[in-house]
Amino acid sequence: MSTNTPSQMMANATHEGARAADASGIRFTSWLARWRYALIAIVALLQAAALLQMIVSRENLIASGRQIDLKVVPVDPRDLFRGDYVTLSYGISRLPQALVSEQLARGDRIYVRLVRKDGNWEPAAAARQRGKPDTPEEITIAGRVTYAPRQVTSTGGTITVDYGIEKFFVPEGTGRELEKEVNARDVTAHIAIASDGTAAIRGITAAGHRYDVEPLF
Repeated sequence: MSTNTPSQMMANATHEGARAADASGIRFTSWLARWRYALIAIVALLQAAALLQMIVSRENLIASGRQIDLKVVPVDPRDLFRGDYVTLSYGISRLPQALVSEQLARGDRIYVRLVRKDGNWEPAAAARQRGKPDTPEEITIAGRVTYAPRQVTSTGGTITVDYGIEKFFVPEGTGRELEKEVNARDVTAHIAIASDGTAAIRGITAAGHRYDVEPLF
């Protein structure tokens, strides 16, 4: 009758453990192979659901948000048309640093208080936190800082902001006509703003002709 030495017993245990680990790995790989298509489908559905939620939110904003009109400021004509959309810039795209009492950095979310003066909406204040509630003559629009000076100064500095309303996708079949009218420099953008400050373009009026965003559904 043979008796295993302690070293042999340890070797056997190690061997058995390795075989068990290999078997476990094979089972996991087999399970993954069987379910990979289901996992891919689940991920695709989650992505589609997130995209649909974004689209529905945008459509609701355009339909029910408070509308204000912003004058589009001239830009380089070579930058106007980029395939199927028009590039737009506004007076509120560039803010005097004096409107902000805190240090900002690129990527910061910013809330800009607009006040109606002589029919136009002009920036009156800006901060990282949303201020007082809106009134018929005041409204807050939210954006992202794209440039900010490194130091806060009382004069001279300029902050640039992107509000998500800088692109207007051209309705099908109107590109050439719209390009001529936009180049005439008489353009007003019709903006919808939600209660949290999120903004979207409802349409633009160029040389007296209005072009509305086409609903997706």
